[in-house]
Amino acid sequence: MQTLNEIKKEYSKKIDHLDLDLIIAHVIKKPREFVLTHPEYTPTGAQIGKIRSFIHRRAKHEPLAYILGYKEFYGLTFKVTPDTLIPRPETELLVEEVLKLKLKNKNIFDVGTGSGNIIISLAKNISTKNNFIGIDISVETLKIAKQNAKANQVSEKIKFIHGNLLDKIKNLDNSIIIANLPYLSKEIYNTTAPNVKKYEPKSALYSPKEGLAHYRKLLQQVAILRSTMRDARCAIFLEISPEQKTKLPKIIKTYLPKAKIEFQKDLAKKWRICKITI
Repeated sequence: MQTLNEIKKEYSKKIDHLDLDLIIAHVIKKPREFVLTHPEYTPTGAQIGKIRSFIHRRAKHEPLAYILGYKEFYGLTFKVTPDTLIPRPETELLVEEVLKLKLKNKNIFDVGTGSGNIIISLAKNISTKNNFIGIDISVETLKIAKQNAKANQVSEKIKFIHGNLLDKIKNLDNSIIIANLPYLSKEIYNTTAPNVKKYEPKSALYSPKEGLAHYRKLLQQVAILRSTMRDARCAIFLEISPEQKTKLPKIIKTYLPKAKIEFQKDLAKKWRICKITI
């Protein structure tokens, strides 16, 4: 049997050191600190076989989150599968921006909820009474979101709806809309890394019309809903691709002429969040 030190020496040049440690820790059910401080530890034969299998998958660029079956986001753990987009660190900015608001008796819509990472993180961190709603067009994705809500002990606070953006919603007054919809243009999608393009669902990444087709549809739905409601107030938070900052204002004003528009950069100093207040 091989020790952890021998396994790491054999595979250290095949995948990233951190990924290797995390795979080993996951398989032997120990924290990464154990892997680092116990090089003499000898896994079972079955564990070594599983470690090797996971390493070969990672060497072929399969995302580590799909291999391990989970991803950390905003201090919580989320189950992910090839049906769901892997939560990104920059998306935590959406959660942080919404948490800055005075949230009480609000309808909080997470449109395109995916694994449920955004709406679950909000429900977990907001103690006041609000209506938390996660919406997705994929039935399989909603199953994962519901499992994550249960695992993070907020399933009773969140209602999940199968729908195309806001097509099942009738009232937007006093609402917060959060959307991390597909926003990669064809050109950007074609240049994404192999671990993204080969494994993550294209339907959760690519959007026609310069990556803005989904957001155009969402804004159109908002405009239609508001036309049936006098003085309905809501705030919209969109995660975007940086180059879309110059294009979005005109699109937003087309549907919501009186909207107030603000943009915010992520930690990498790239334009990432668009806030719309109406």
